[in-house]
Amino acid sequence: MRSLCFRVSLLLVAIALVMTSAVSAVADVTPQQRRSLRVLKSQITKAGNFYRQKKFKESGLLIVEAQQQIAELASSKDKQLLAQLSFQYKRLVKAHALLELQGLDLKPLKKLEAMAAPAESAKEGVSFKGEVAKILINRCGRCHVNNARGMFSMATYESLMKGPPAGFVIKPGDIPGSRLIEAVEGKEMPPSGAGIPEEDLVVLKRWVQGGAKYDGEDPTIKLTTLAPDAASGNRPEIKVVQATGKETVHFASDIAELLEKQCGGCHGNGRRASGGFNLTTFRGLLRGGDSGEAVLPGKPIDSLLIKKLKGMAGARMPLRRPALANDVILRIETWIREGATFDGEDATRHIREVAALARAKNATHEELSEDRKSLAEQNWRLGNPAGEMSRVETPNFLLLGDIPQGTLEEVARQADAVVSRVAAIFKADTKSPLIKGRMTLFVFQKRYDYSEFGKMVEERQLPKSWRGHWRFNVIDAYGALIRPRPDDEQESLEVLIAQQVAGAFVASRGKMPRWFSEGTARFVAWRIGAKDKRVTAWDNELIQTLNVMKEADDFLKGKLPAELADVASYSFVKFLMKDPVRYQRLLEGVAGGTEFQKAFAIVYQGTPAQMAKYWAPDAVKQASRSRRRQRSGGSD
Repeated sequence: MRSLCFRVSLLLVAIALVMTSAVSAVADVTPQQRRSLRVLKSQITKAGNFYRQKKFKESGLLIVEAQQQIAELASSKDKQLLAQLSFQYKRLVKAHALLELQGLDLKPLKKLEAMAAPAESAKEGVSFKGEVAKILINRCGRCHVNNARGMFSMATYESLMKGPPAGFVIKPGDIPGSRLIEAVEGKEMPPSGAGIPEEDLVVLKRWVQGGAKYDGEDPTIKLTTLAPDAASGNRPEIKVVQATGKETVHFASDIAELLEKQCGGCHGNGRRASGGFNLTTFRGLLRGGDSGEAVLPGKPIDSLLIKKLKGMAGARMPLRRPALANDVILRIETWIREGATFDGEDATRHIREVAALARAKNATHEELSEDRKSLAEQNWRLGNPAGEMSRVETPNFLLLGDIPQGTLEEVARQADAVVSRVAAIFKADTKSPLIKGRMTLFVFQKRYDYSEFGKMVEERQLPKSWRGHWRFNVIDAYGALIRPRPDDEQESLEVLIAQQVAGAFVASRGKMPRWFSEGTARFVAWRIGAKDKRVTAWDNELIQTLNVMKEADDFLKGKLPAELADVASYSFVKFLMKDPVRYQRLLEGVAGGTEFQKAFAIVYQGTPAQMAKYWAPDAVKQASRSRRRQRSGGSD
């Protein structure tokens, strides 16, 4: 009996020691790690339940997440945590193998020890596989990693460096020459217009500057394999349904501005989107967040967005702000009931711009003029915060300048006179404004202030050869220029203004490619002042442009430096204008709603690229004549 009691006592001591050891191991991990372990255990258990229900895809998604979680936890190299992970890792190995037998393509599973092994020492400079790949997936993934929008894929390093058919987007060692950096820095991409975090842009620039090197083993390996933890957009692809015109509530004019003002603070505007729900774009709205889809087209009652606005699913939204009025919520419900359609031009554009575009399109000439006046004043203060500002308004223009008031008034008189001449070239209706909403002219006295305007307002470095430029995007229309010195007989203010007005006018007629609008702008400058020194410089640069070109349509494909492409566009439009009737038909076709390429094909019986082959021999003759004039001092 005594011997039995002794053996029982030893057993109890052993159990106590084991339990103490287990408790000690758990106690040694942090509270955050304990929570992560519980979540991991739950994920694998749920995956097992799905597997038993033969829901293999759902099970696989959970296992992928569990695999990522284990890798992240193991990377801490914490011995106590690794001991706790070992049991869940064994469960994961079994689940991983079973799912692969069902045909699921899962990422290879490393050994737990390998996950915790020290990483290889980083190579000098920026790591493509460690840093750049993740940025490209996060910022460009949905369009160019998971898809090949615009015939451009970033799925692998090899395809990234190859670029789209138009040419390379990465030029190793050359930041200004890398189209990808230019597009990202200028906020052309991502198409939302919101840009990317500055720290990400800095990494991309450092990588390009360092030679755009690849530090992986195989350049054909997918980026998603190099950076599996990046947010590659695994959510289902969103289907955007275009409006039919029969809806009573329209997203662009009735919903977009409301969401941007009421919800943008937490779910957009460059911040990390709360709950993973990013309302920066229409696609983001449809995609939803961590809680799933927020909008169920045709089902307002079941839509999480409506439940949140009414306080029927957790905290009422917008958080810490007054609840939306019932009629406002009803408007959103009606939009969802009618199919949650999109009536804008681009579902990836920032909803602030979608709303502004709708407002501009629906506004009268006078209303749009007032809106542009506010924008002009904001831009002036941004570009020249400490400078004096003169102001003049005419029926065609709002002029803001850092020149004396009397001088600006004289510029205004010349500008109004130019409008009549430009209108005559295009046979425009003189009873209507040439440009709806008027055009702003920013007039600078010095090159420095003009350059600062480009840096601060447009966030770009303006080419040194430029004396002025124009911009049009429906919301705004403006020209910025350096006023020529009064004693400079070679450079005409009228020609400079004519170029800006013509470019904005053509762009205002419909969705025109930039080469067409700028080429026409320079053609008009030539018509009004062929002897202007800027115009003669374009003519003289044509021979250099042709020497650089390998194909006749290089300037259409972005294969030329910007200024040479503009010179080629100018010469090409001059060629098209040999038949002004056909050119006018093209302009009217696009203004009537026909897509540019289609309208061009109807008028010219071919594409711009095909017409460029007829233009090229003519351009050589133009360049030869220009060279002869240059050598003879200005006469043939």
